[in-house]
Amino acid sequence: MVRGKNMVFNGYFDIEAADAEFPMGWVPVNGDEGTRWEWSREYAVLGEHTVKVCNTSYTRSMVGIVQDQRYAIPVRPGEAWELSAWMKTERPGVPLRLMAVLMDDGLGYLSEYHLKFSSTTEMQRYSGLVVMPAGVTRVKVACGVHDSPETLPSILWISWVSLRRIGDSSGGEDRR
Repeated sequence: MVRGKNMVFNGYFDIEAADAEFPMGWVPVNGDEGTRWEWSREYAVLGEHTVKVCNTSYTRSMVGIVQDQRYAIPVRPGEAWELSAWMKTERPGVPLRLMAVLMDDGLGYLSEYHLKFSSTTEMQRYSGLVVMPAGVTRVKVACGVHDSPETLPSILWISWVSLRRIGDSSGGEDRR
């Protein structure tokens, strides 16, 4: 099957935002006053940078990064997409999340599609398939840790994030 190109803007985290020391097109999500997000060069796989998330508190939701709304990716219902990211944690067994935030043309939130994994201490590629449901015309990608009190504190490195169109739900190939 022909795989489309990565549609995630700055998925390698190598373009710095003009007003901050953070990769352009990405914003921190959740966390609290004890959570730190760093633009790092540690453990980079496919670019020169990673995003390092140091989480110390149980927040009951994923702590990580999400694409800025301005970089939402256009999609069509029925299309099949591969969502992937390279990630690692300081210790094994930390719950990881890769998410497709599903939206409409007005960039209104519709729902989320979660891919759940358990981390390793080695940089590893995590991936899964997302088929776009009816009504969805835009997607943002998010990833991070979904800590439990037993896995804190946690440190996560995210090296690369990708969303590639691979076809449609009938198995047709991507011709874009």
